[in-house]
Amino acid sequence: MDTDRIFHELFRDHPEWLRELTGLPLPEGCRGSSRILKQLEIRCDLLLESADPDDPRYLVEFQLYHDHSIFNRIELARQMLWKHLHSRVDCRRHDFRPGVIEAVVLFGSRTELPSSSDRYPQIRILFLDEMLESLRMRHPASPLVAALAPLDEPAAELEKDAAAHYHQIRSNADLRSDDREVLTEIFLNLLLQRFKTKSREEIRKMIAELTPLHETRAGRELLEEGMEKGIEKGIERGIEGLVRRMSAKGKSVAEISDLTDLSAEQVSRILQTREP
Repeated sequence: MDTDRIFHELFRDHPEWLRELTGLPLPEGCRGSSRILKQLEIRCDLLLESADPDDPRYLVEFQLYHDHSIFNRIELARQMLWKHLHSRVDCRRHDFRPGVIEAVVLFGSRTELPSSSDRYPQIRILFLDEMLESLRMRHPASPLVAALAPLDEPAAELEKDAAAHYHQIRSNADLRSDDREVLTEIFLNLLLQRFKTKSREEIRKMIAELTPLHETRAGRELLEEGMEKGIEKGIERGIEGLVRRMSAKGKSVAEISDLTDLSAEQVSRILQTREP
């Protein structure tokens, strides 16, 4: 699954949701960003910073596939970020108190954990499937649980429960309207990636047929419009992410064009556009 952007957007403006899911002691009022460390072009999935400089910063990576380089990457990013945040002049002051940068890796499950993990005791390791199950037990009606259900719920159960998850997000009175839209888009995006062989119409029916919105013509039209928008945006973002990852691995514009069936102009336009 192409999840880096999804997790960044989910937790960037709502670190409290990440606190609820992971139990990390994130400072109140911190905000998230994506940071590129330009010396080596290392992108950090999520950097959480508080307005209080004495609070620790949290460098978070989301890792849903096996990769032995993950610990080297995040440790290097942590050290480079530390150097970026602390000037040489400050470091030579006797009264200077360096800030703390906590490095955290969220794996999809223990199957993605590389065997080298014990060499990096300074990096905190968490497992998304275990945290989601714990959150379900504590807060079964949480809209965050519903939005992330496609990540770990068995396919047969997910297909049966998709409408209920969708309704759980859309009907939550405690969410602001823009937060409801964010969680809805994330749910649809993950659902689309989970059921790649299903058509848009099949995905639409999976949700619409069991949802109160489907009972009226106006509700059906509204639901279909929202689904279409969410699915199209999910596909577009997935393609953009694929193109950028291929470029980062050294593929030329021509090679990417040949492998993705995009034109060279389309590939170039994606690579020249800054990520949000």
